[in-house]
Amino acid sequence: MASQTWIDKDFYEILGVPKDVSEQDIKKAYRKLALEHHPDRSPGKENEDRFKAIGEAYSVLSNQSKREEYDKLREAIRSGYGAGIPGGFGQGFRATDFGFGEEFDVDDLLRQIFGDRFAGSGFGSFGGFGRTQPMSRKGRDVETEVQLSFDEAMAGTERKVRMDLPSGRREVTVRIPPGVADGTRIRARAQGEHGADGGEAGDLYVRVKVAPHRLFGRRGNDLTLKLPITFAEAALGAEVKIPTLNGPVTLKIPPGTSSGRTFRLRGRGVKRGDGSEGDLLATVHVAVPKKLSRQQTELVQQLAEDDESPRKDLEVGE
Repeated sequence: MASQTWIDKDFYEILGVPKDVSEQDIKKAYRKLALEHHPDRSPGKENEDRFKAIGEAYSVLSNQSKREEYDKLREAIRSGYGAGIPGGFGQGFRATDFGFGEEFDVDDLLRQIFGDRFAGSGFGSFGGFGRTQPMSRKGRDVETEVQLSFDEAMAGTERKVRMDLPSGRREVTVRIPPGVADGTRIRARAQGEHGADGGEAGDLYVRVKVAPHRLFGRRGNDLTLKLPITFAEAALGAEVKIPTLNGPVTLKIPPGTSSGRTFRLRGRGVKRGDGSEGDLLATVHVAVPKKLSRQQTELVQQLAEDDESPRKDLEVGE
């Protein structure tokens, strides 16, 4: 129920916010002002009154139904429909002039002043005839975040999401499709805040955060892997086992493979719920040993003597 004190106060101005301010920004403005004007920090009657006014403004604007009633009443004041009323709106007018107490119903007040056609939540459309019916309004969308391991993101999973809403705490089970990428925003229809006056519920948006894998990277639907091989394997060729999401497979390394070469393993990447699948891109890296035995050193020196320089195309005359 509305209070007669609302008529003379601009709660938006008190909090220093615009009329179309979001609920989140209302909270930010209130916390800042409440901290600044708290009596413990700035004693004094004037500051105490200011602190109470900030609290009253927040109690109205942070409550969805109260804010709607307040906006409706203020709209009547701004539209000039207080003309002809004793004192006019904002100039000595009180709800008690019409037989209401401290708390009153905005619709009843407007009906006594203007008649039935000006009451109801359709206040902004005064040109209609007859009493307008309350208009349904969709509930607020809600956004939250879930953390997944890399393996959970690849396989798909379910998460229970708990939300603290004005209507109370809710728990919703959200299905995470396989192959979801880090930063993906999943929409759960009609799982947000309940609507007003029979309106549909808002939606729930779940932003997914995927932890990195110790071996695999990701590029779209493809997985990436850095594959170390020895100099001998690169020079002579080899068959090496490499990991995939579904277990190890064997990759054939042809003789003379250079460091940085990438091999594509078809169908070993991300498998998504829509049927698409990516590949595994394994990029080889020739690992150079930090220490060599005497025998290894001799063999490498002999190889160096027989090797043809790979930089001969870079040589220039003096």
